[in-house]
Amino acid sequence: MNDLHLRFCDGRQPDLPLEPGVHALGRTAVGLGPVAADGPALLQLCNDRRGIWMTVTEGMRGVHVNGRPVQQVAMLRAGDSIHADGSELLLYAANDDRTPSPSTSAVRDPAGNLRMVLRGVGGPYHGRCISLDRPCHVGSAAAADLRIEGAGIAAEHALLEAGNGQALLRNAAADVLVNGRPLRQAVLHSGDQIAFGVQHRFVLEGPPPPAAEQPRTAPPTEADAPPVPPRRRWTQGVPWLLLAALLLAAALTALLVFGAR
Repeated sequence: MNDLHLRFCDGRQPDLPLEPGVHALGRTAVGLGPVAADGPALLQLCNDRRGIWMTVTEGMRGVHVNGRPVQQVAMLRAGDSIHADGSELLLYAANDDRTPSPSTSAVRDPAGNLRMVLRGVGGPYHGRCISLDRPCHVGSAAAADLRIEGAGIAAEHALLEAGNGQALLRNAAADVLVNGRPLRQAVLHSGDQIAFGVQHRFVLEGPPPPAAEQPRTAPPTEADAPPVPPRRRWTQGVPWLLLAALLLAAALTALLVFGAR
């Protein structure tokens, strides 16, 4: 996932595309924003083949990622919320279409579904895992499978269904942040970050989606079988040199037998 952008939630700065390289953030006239690499930076974001790394300038305090303090270095993923110097930043994945088609459904695969879990990375469920072995109703209702509370959380907030190496987000009563993008219906894959409301954050963990099955071909028929080569005569299998030697030996034998008389 390389097409990542950084959103300044106060709206004073345009979204920053995080192209490969180092991006420095520091104090500007309108708040925290991009500065020159050799300027007085508070944070540095490095995008390389390993992912997005955030480095905090020595002496900088009050930096949090998803509500957890960061003192030196943190690896970021799409959907992370960063608080620094009184500003809120959101790392999101652009051009990542997750809209399910009308025919998309969660294929029931109990063995595979047991391996799909939601791992809490923020909020009251931090560090806990919720299995998606069956449809998971999310909301503030007492009967919800994943009960969460807070501003903007409905009694029946959303439905999560897992199957065939992926999960589906359905029937969301309000926007759910999937890798930082607000969605109400989405196809989810392992590694996606899902945020309900302000503080309830989870990462979907499980096997990668299966590769597309190759179309099966019909078994070969007699018409498809290769032609049988014609049977070779015995003379075709004997080298001409050997045949000539045999004829010469026969002639010499006849000469010795009949010539002695």
